[in-house]
Amino acid sequence: MAISTVLYIILLGIIALGIAIFFYFHKPERSKRLRLLLSVLRFISLFAVLILLLNPSVKQTSYKTIKPKLAVVLDNSESMSFLADSVAIREVFQAILQNEALRERFDLDAYTFGSELNQQERVDFSETQTDIAKSIQALDRIYKDQKYSSLVITDGNTNLGANYRYVATEAREIARHFIVVGDTSAYEDLRIDQVNVNRYAYIDNQFPVEIKAAYSGKKEVSAKLSVTYGGTIVHTETLNLSSQNSSFRSNFYLNADQIGTQRYTVRLEASLDETNLENNTKQFAIEVIDQRSEVLIIYGVLHPDLGTLKKSIESNQLRSVSLRAINDVKVAELNEADLVLLFEPNARFATVYQELNKLNKNRFTIIGLQSNLSFLNQSQEAFKLPLSRQSEAVQAIKNESFSAFQTSEINFANYPPLETIFGEITVAGSSDVLFYQRITGVTTGNPLLGLTELSGRREVFLFGTGIFQWRSQSFLDSGSFETFDTFIDQLVQYAASNQKRQRLELDYDRFYYGGNAIVLNAQYFDKNYVFDPGAQLQVKIFSENEVLYESPLVYNGTNYSAQLADLEPGTYSFEITVADENLKAEGSFTVIPYTIEHQIKNADWTTMETVAKETNGSIASMDRYSELIDGLLKNQEFTPVQRAIEKNVPLIAFSWLLFLIIASLAAEWFIRKYNGLI
Repeated sequence: MAISTVLYIILLGIIALGIAIFFYFHKPERSKRLRLLLSVLRFISLFAVLILLLNPSVKQTSYKTIKPKLAVVLDNSESMSFLADSVAIREVFQAILQNEALRERFDLDAYTFGSELNQQERVDFSETQTDIAKSIQALDRIYKDQKYSSLVITDGNTNLGANYRYVATEAREIARHFIVVGDTSAYEDLRIDQVNVNRYAYIDNQFPVEIKAAYSGKKEVSAKLSVTYGGTIVHTETLNLSSQNSSFRSNFYLNADQIGTQRYTVRLEASLDETNLENNTKQFAIEVIDQRSEVLIIYGVLHPDLGTLKKSIESNQLRSVSLRAINDVKVAELNEADLVLLFEPNARFATVYQELNKLNKNRFTIIGLQSNLSFLNQSQEAFKLPLSRQSEAVQAIKNESFSAFQTSEINFANYPPLETIFGEITVAGSSDVLFYQRITGVTTGNPLLGLTELSGRREVFLFGTGIFQWRSQSFLDSGSFETFDTFIDQLVQYAASNQKRQRLELDYDRFYYGGNAIVLNAQYFDKNYVFDPGAQLQVKIFSENEVLYESPLVYNGTNYSAQLADLEPGTYSFEITVADENLKAEGSFTVIPYTIEHQIKNADWTTMETVAKETNGSIASMDRYSELIDGLLKNQEFTPVQRAIEKNVPLIAFSWLLFLIIASLAAEWFIRKYNGLI
């Protein structure tokens, strides 16, 4: 305590004593003994109040031992129990955490990891993916600005995220130690590293497949690569591999001849004594879509463009075209067709437009000089035409901002002009113009060819006739009709899409690989097609018509989602319903068997050793982990530090001082009252 504080306390004591004596002795009343007692009580009260105002304190020094942090991290993935005895791994983990010498030297924190880093939880080796890099980054964030090192018990095999070698060495001052689980010996091994394939293919088309295979060993090996579908081999080839030629990439095409999700099996076989055969087989799947469509062309007048349209559309074998004069059209045909193309509509199309509007069906409209413009303005809302009988020849100038779909690269600016009506044309709805009109070298704002979406349907419009000349010009330019026909097919494919906006829309994959997350997403719209974030959606998963799983969907800010886990390989169906609404959407998906954690049967000693050396860490096999612990204990870099902590502590506790004031004042009051001094 400072000398000045002591002097202040003495001074306050003198002041309090003087006031107390003066109060009871300047006018003698009652006995001297009573006055002395009351003076003492008054002195205590006054002195305590003054001390409370002064609040004297003393400087107190304490010492704290700060231990360096050691994060003990266990790989909790399936590959750990696949490569070693899970009981032995747990015993090593617990032995490290309970080691008294380590606990005395380090502040130990326990973690497990798979795809994410977790505080120590149940060790069951159930994680289906391993991301060592992410766990290292998470530890660096947790111990930011602290001195720490990590001790990771792992096989070193990662199948998710970045290369942990480069992530670990970004902070070389942090020592990374490894206890290696699994066999570090090198064995001969053939493996399928990757199968690349599109998720979708069209019926009766071919789809590309890319397979990457690799070989670890010193011999020259002849391996057979085969792809089977339904027990039938659909592709086979021989691979010649060696230590110098250790990888192989195969590219080929397969036929998509059945609609739906089709599963294939890739196998790699050779006369080797392999210890791991699980990575010699891999399955993949593709969803085959039926793109076949029927196009109904209804015409009011005969024109060469009709034949051109039929030939161009039917150049795609998946499409068929029916030509019908307006007088020969049957209502049933409108409903059966995937797309209705209206050529030069006139007043006789009234019934057709009524039925199309009733069905809210997509359409492709071509307007020319023989079209009834007044009738069209009254019968549909997609565009408004000028009531003009004058015509003009226009060329097409491409709109570079067109974004609805990728178009063929054709220089339409050099193609013959089309005959169109004179005047300004306006398009309603969410429109996207592909070609504008150009007259005598001047580009106008009038659309020539484009599309729009209105009331949940798609419409393609062409304000001009004479495209038979375009097809001829395409042949003159390239020696083939293919470029022009592909362009027309793109327009038809867009217009023929029968996907209408639904109030409950689903987004999910048709197949998932085993071990990967299975996520079902949904969006729910109210009756005005505005997204509703407050709905209650429920999902039911069915296996062979029995309810396997039921759960609500969670709103995540943009949509509703459900994440499924632990589903065995097989085909499942599901339905998503909306509470208090008679609204339901259904789907199905397939889980393909694949265990990524079983693809490698050796520990990656090389990478872990590199990381340990580059960060001044250490590495040891699991049966020699005690040597690594001894090294940590002997390393002087990891020495506890004693830190002195100085702080000012109040000399007298506030609560006790307050109690003393109240007690002395109360005692003084009762004594005075008893003796008639009040």
